[in-house]
Amino acid sequence: MNDTPKPDKRRKYDAAFRAEGLRLAAQSRLVQAAVRALNIGPKRIYQWQKAA
Repeated sequence: MNDTPKPDKRRKYDAAFRAEGLRLAAQSRLVQAAVRALNIGPKRIYQWQKAA
């Protein structure tokens, strides 16, 4: 059997990237604008807003 751990497939975002996403969403008042600019899913921005 192969006992090596599988790599984590989830992308991890640092605090600066999260702050930029929240700033873009607040500045434009549209989550979709931030999503397009950062190339991430809208659910991610909503989760970050809820956590902040």
